[in-house]
Amino acid sequence: MNGDKNESPESCAEERHRSHWTMKSEGRGSRSLKTKALVHHEAQDIDEDDLREMTNGPVSVQEPDENKMNNASDSNRSPRVTSAATNDVGAGGEGSSSHNHVKAEKNDATGTPTNNNNNNNNVKTLSNNAGIKNDIESRSKNLTMDQIKEKLTLIVTELKNMEEYHHGDGMKYQKVIGDMYWDYPAEREDIGNFLADLGYAEITITMLRQMNSLGIFKNDDIWFPTYYTYNTCWNYSDASEKLARYLAETGAVKLMTMNLGHKPYLDNMHSKNVYYVLKASLSTLHNIARCTGVKHHFKDIKTAEVVMPLISANDEFLKSIAMLTLAYIVEEDENAKLIDETDTIKNIVNWIHKALENKQKRRYRGFTPWELTQGLSKLAVNDSNKAKIIEEGALSDFTQMLRHTDPREQSSAAECLWTLAFDKTVRQTIVESPDLVPALEELKNSENSLVKNNVQGALWMIKGENDPAASVSRPNSGNAIKNHIFISYSWAEKEMVKKIHNSLLSEGYKIWVDYEQMGGSTLQAMADAVENAAVVLICMSEKYKQSPNCRTEAEYTFQLRKDYIPLMMQKKYRPDGWLGAILGAKLFFDFTGKYPYEKPLQGLLKELRGRGKTAQIQGNKNPSVDEIDSNIEANHVTGSSSGRKNVLSSPTSNPHNQITQISASCVTMSNEHVEHWLVSKGLQRLTSAFSQIDGQLIWQLKAMRERAPEYFHTSLERQFGMTLIDILRFNAALDSLH
Repeated sequence: MNGDKNESPESCAEERHRSHWTMKSEGRGSRSLKTKALVHHEAQDIDEDDLREMTNGPVSVQEPDENKMNNASDSNRSPRVTSAATNDVGAGGEGSSSHNHVKAEKNDATGTPTNNNNNNNNVKTLSNNAGIKNDIESRSKNLTMDQIKEKLTLIVTELKNMEEYHHGDGMKYQKVIGDMYWDYPAEREDIGNFLADLGYAEITITMLRQMNSLGIFKNDDIWFPTYYTYNTCWNYSDASEKLARYLAETGAVKLMTMNLGHKPYLDNMHSKNVYYVLKASLSTLHNIARCTGVKHHFKDIKTAEVVMPLISANDEFLKSIAMLTLAYIVEEDENAKLIDETDTIKNIVNWIHKALENKQKRRYRGFTPWELTQGLSKLAVNDSNKAKIIEEGALSDFTQMLRHTDPREQSSAAECLWTLAFDKTVRQTIVESPDLVPALEELKNSENSLVKNNVQGALWMIKGENDPAASVSRPNSGNAIKNHIFISYSWAEKEMVKKIHNSLLSEGYKIWVDYEQMGGSTLQAMADAVENAAVVLICMSEKYKQSPNCRTEAEYTFQLRKDYIPLMMQKKYRPDGWLGAILGAKLFFDFTGKYPYEKPLQGLLKELRGRGKTAQIQGNKNPSVDEIDSNIEANHVTGSSSGRKNVLSSPTSNPHNQITQISASCVTMSNEHVEHWLVSKGLQRLTSAFSQIDGQLIWQLKAMRERAPEYFHTSLERQFGMTLIDILRFNAALDSLH
């Protein structure tokens, strides 16, 4: 829903934003989905006359003091509000004296900042390259990418050299960068990436902090450059994931969160200027939240607690963006509160339905069905949300989206169905839904690789192909190698995976990794590869957990009882939910850069013990624990739905001894022993559901109960069909095992 370029973004309560969807097929299933989902919030292209009209006059609102935000609890604290005649509280703290405030330039009669004190109005010469205008403040719409980069380099250099950003040049330079977003739409991502490399993220945060210290609403000299800085930050954080990540690393999450939790702002939301700062801050946070490896920035300052109240706001834009942002940043232990108290799932499904009803624009409140479905998919990763999504009637909407001609709708609907289908009960509901499976069948050979991958993944789960028993009747791909190492990873970690891959190859290992071994159907090739693997490497990250493709590989590995070794790929990541439950207390090796690369590599090589080598040494395939070097630098995954204290990074000399001691009492139980054990505990009706469960898996269930209790109890109810009485008896039975 785009407005005129010359229309003030404050002229209506509803936000204008434009959506674009970039797809790069890289042969990695759902991991090759390089979208800028969910919602691509763009601020508007606006000239100074419009900006002047939107200014309601300086607002008597005090800026938040970032120095006070020493911990997350301070983010909701309301500093003292001063009148327009008093000094604003700035970076110097409460009651800053006037000498902390640089005197702003005098405004002319119309409120436009004057240029009388502007010392940088001389023409800036870019180079001798013909066709580029010499004035870097001018607006040029026909530059090459090299010329754009040259101009940006000069602008960023000028910004770096400025000591005071509230004079005319700071605003003008930010406006030039902002204009490029509209003048060169095809180059937006490249421009954003280049700005990131130039250090623009740090300049942006420095500039906004300085404006806060002056009081951003005091006068136009300060408000105008503040507006343009938020504008460019908002837009380019949407276009460039790289810049969005750099913004997170330079303090943007803290600053934007502080804005959203600042009570004087919330109390003055009726002011167009204050409202703009709030929506720009929230939208920028949303853009950052979509990135890989940034979740800890939100967790450190408890952004979710600050954003949560906005869901109750009367403003539909803030409400919707708040919900979609939370879908990315909440931990699984916070998820129940988000869902139960805010009706998030109900609202998102309802918005999808209304967007589909809007036949002309196919949007609701500016959001497309596929954008909203992307958000729903993030919530669907949590198994406790799957049934709720179905209960709200999402399946009929997904059928409509699959029938539509837009590949973005088809792909997002299929991916969400794939994620939902990991729940056995939900899977049956999908099968019984009229026209849904036929709609998927029609797209399984789509020319769009992303649609094809997600549709085939959904059908794979819906038809129960993930059941190891299905491999008996499933034809082999014909070219599977045996006794190799299978690497299961998210595309976001492909560079480190390639490095590990090459290191293992040089050591004589056979490797199956999907960018080399594709043959026939992707999922069939995966199944063959896992079935024939000597060991599986699971590359843990937030993206891995969110990917249905990765979960398919991991759960198939677990169901086949294949040996697997977790590798940590993302700093500060703590596996929870389904991934934490599968990993249990497994040893993992840290490839996040915390240690020199050779250190975890050597630990991994020792843990592999030759499994997967081209020429394995016969007679010594499984050396005893004592034969393993006791100085392996390793860690333990203690997966938990709570996400608290899950990763113990201290070295452990002999991780296998711990596992053996814990599991000794039940690990030797056969399937028949498990059946007799269930009968003895009054659980004879569960013997059929546990027919493939032996003592090792009983121990895994017991470990899962301790480390991921929510996932554990949800699994008992939905995967094993237990009633409440069954669950209570089963828990008591587990307690009897020592």
